[in-house]
Amino acid sequence: MGIAVSLYRNGQRVTALADPAGGHFDAAGDFDRLIPSFRNDLPLLSSVDPFGGVTVQQTSMQALIAEVNSLLRDARPGPEQRGLLRLRALAEACAALAGSELLFRGD
Repeated sequence: MGIAVSLYRNGQRVTALADPAGGHFDAAGDFDRLIPSFRNDLPLLSSVDPFGGVTVQQTSMQALIAEVNSLLRDARPGPEQRGLLRLRALAEACAALAGSELLFRGD
C-alpha cells in the first residue's frame, strides 16, 4: 500500500511548500503503516482508502492536524516521521488557504 497526499487550491495542485526538514516538497507519504483501518479517535485518517482516493476539505484541517499529532507518537524515526510532519504541514497550509483541500490517493 502506498498513500500520497497533495494539496489543491481551486483545482490546482500547490507545490514548493516549505518542508519541516528543510527545502521544499509537494506531497506527503511514507506513513502507510500508521493509517488505521478503523479507529473512533481518528475518523478522518480511518476513512483513507489505501486503493482509492479521499478528499478532505479545508474545514476539517484542525481535526486532521490533531489526528496526525496523535500518530506522531507512534511514528518511526526517518521517512515515516518525516511523512507525517509533511502531512501536518500540508494540513496547516490547507487550513490557511481559502478554496483548498487535501487529496489522499492510494495505489
